[in-house]
Amino acid sequence: MSVSDTLPCAVPLYPDQMTSNEMAQATPATPKPRTAVLLHAYPLAADMWREQRAALEGAGLTVLTPDLPGFGGREGAVETLPQAVEALLAELPQEPLSVVGLSMGGYLALELLRQAPERVGRLVLADTSSRADSPEKQKDRRQQASRVLTEGRDFIIDAAREEHSAATFGKVLPLIERASREGIAGALGAMAAREEGRTTLQGAQVPLLVIVGREDTLTPVEMAQEIADAGRGELVVLEGAAHLSNLDQPEAFNAELLKFLA
Repeated sequence: MSVSDTLPCAVPLYPDQMTSNEMAQATPATPKPRTAVLLHAYPLAADMWREQRAALEGAGLTVLTPDLPGFGGREGAVETLPQAVEALLAELPQEPLSVVGLSMGGYLALELLRQAPERVGRLVLADTSSRADSPEKQKDRRQQASRVLTEGRDFIIDAAREEHSAATFGKVLPLIERASREGIAGALGAMAAREEGRTTLQGAQVPLLVIVGREDTLTPVEMAQEIADAGRGELVVLEGAAHLSNLDQPEAFNAELLKFLA
């Protein structure tokens, strides 16, 4: 009898050939977290997760959807992503969590994984990137930060109107309108200064699901594939969805979340 005959055929022989999700399945004694934290996109707010929160709570999970400083009517502003995560960790339960982040929320989720890997029991990264900003992108974000402080958020609303479908824009408009000038500017500066996340993913041992909209042009499918490859995770591409896939195709997004987290 060969060595491979003694092992379940669904599990690769060597750990470095296994995805993070296969490793989790190979150790069934580790339960899925019963608390999920959902981190919102820029320049939105926790209410972007309304449909996902209802679905996860319906499956028996406790769901936390914090507003970042300067968003959702909350005072203050994000100074750096590491500082924002430090503050977040101080508020979250002291237990392994399922962490879900979309776009800027994905950057925060990666920073949370970097700072406190023991607090991340499962990870979902949607419509985001593990790359640091290019110098050109950094310059653009900082110019937008200066502009919003002097002109207000109207140009950001105009860009969102062009970027999203009419239905999705109708959902995000009231969220953008609740973001303060200082909150928007702070988030732009923090995103421009963030580190790359690929190294963190490569060193992590956490079940990972990556979701991306087929029509996402800001963080397209190839960027999502980079994340899945680095973290040895599963990639799901949602048809008919763009950069805010949870709002563009909520039923399909929720089905993937429930399958992975519940």
